Amino acid sequence: MSNFDTITIAAHQAALNFASFLYMVPLSISIALTVAVGYEVGARRYKDAVHYSYLGIGTGIMMALLCAVGLLVFNEQIANLYTRDEAVLKLIKQFLLYAIFFQLSDAVAAPIQGALRGYKDVNVTLFMALISYWVIGLPVGYYLANYTTFEAFGYWIGLSSGLTAAAITLFMRLYQIQHQRSIKILKSPS
Repeated sequence: MSNFDTITIAAHQAALNFASFLYMVPLSISIALTVAVGYEVGARRYKDAVHYSYLGIGTGIMMALLCAVGLLVFNEQIANLYTRDEAVLKLIKQFLLYAIFFQLSDAVAAPIQGALRGYKDVNVTLFMALISYWVIGLPVGYYLANYTTFEAFGYWIGLSSGLTAAAITLFMRLYQIQHQRSIKILKSPS
């Protein structure tokens, strides 16, 4: 972002600050899922761990949808929290619309990461996140920002792309872990 002018950087920082504030909701759900799923897995109540996982993911998605509506409805008011400069305000409002897309992906990815930590599955998910953010998200954002007309918005699209890739791959990993646990339950003597 340092290649862009001060107005663009200021607007980006303001919008990213508010989006990070909203991220506290899925992050909190993620932390709660780590504890709840970990407790159920430790007690070998895998069915309950699965229920908590999907309850947390569903709650994260519902909260993200509420935040998305809030970002749409209160776009101007949120931007006014940061500045009165018209040029910066205009860009903040646009960046906040892009923030809606990555809020939805975060609302899926963060709770899944918490559930996977509850299953004590952290190594594979680390590599999935690294690939999603550094191999997919950052290059896509860099390309779109520097070689297309998207300019600074390209980084926001890249961020959303990386988060979406993380949400998809982490969901597949969660499904795989849960499926492995259900097979072990079926094979174990009661």
